[in-house]
Amino acid sequence: MKAQPRPILVIEDDPVDREMIELAFKRAAVENPVVTVSDGQEALDYLGRKGRFGDRRGPDAPALIVLDLDMPLMNGFEFLSLIRAQPGLAAIPVVVLTTSEYNGDLGQSYALGANSCITKPGDFEQLVEIARAIGGYWCRINRAPEGR
Repeated sequence: MKAQPRPILVIEDDPVDREMIELAFKRAAVENPVVTVSDGQEALDYLGRKGRFGDRRGPDAPALIVLDLDMPLMNGFEFLSLIRAQPGLAAIPVVVLTTSEYNGDLGQSYALGANSCITKPGDFEQLVEIARAIGGYWCRINRAPEGR
């Protein structure tokens, strides 16, 4: 019996972008379910099975986190710093998907432990191609340590 694929956790504050990213993964036929949250704190709740995620079933860690940088409450940099400091979460691949093309933001993302940085495209079909590439590499080809 084939194991259930672990989810992709999308952290994005813009509801339209959240919906477009989720739809792009579906259109790209990525098998992994997509879970969306609106900020870094809500993502920490998901990862820690707290708040509305207290009864969450399934694997402890997602296969991948897709992270926006510019968010209220806790921005992407703060979120990256927090999860990279936690042994149980530090190995989760994080792909930053941002509108920022500022080299400083990209450099800081990598310095804090991002595995990849991608600029959000303005075109939906380009977003589908990005979702296909992300799903293909990070969810099928890449191998993570067991027990996450």
